[in-house]
Amino acid sequence: MKKYPKPVPANDSLKEAPLEFPVAHDFVSRPPRINPQVMLRRIEETMSWRNKRPGEKERRLAEKISVEFVL
Repeated sequence: MKKYPKPVPANDSLKEAPLEFPVAHDFVSRPPRINPQVMLRRIEETMSWRNKRPGEKERRLAEKISVEFVL
């Protein structure tokens, strides 16, 4: 079993700071226009050739997070 470092003590100053989210009064939320199952099927169809593109393996490795963490 892998031993993880002890957690860093909590920073109390972050707890006191209020979160401020931007307000966009003209924002209109619209539901997706495509059926999720149709989108999943499309991803399944294209995934095989996407993974075979030149340089794709290197690109994905470059985007990979190099630090291990626990959620």
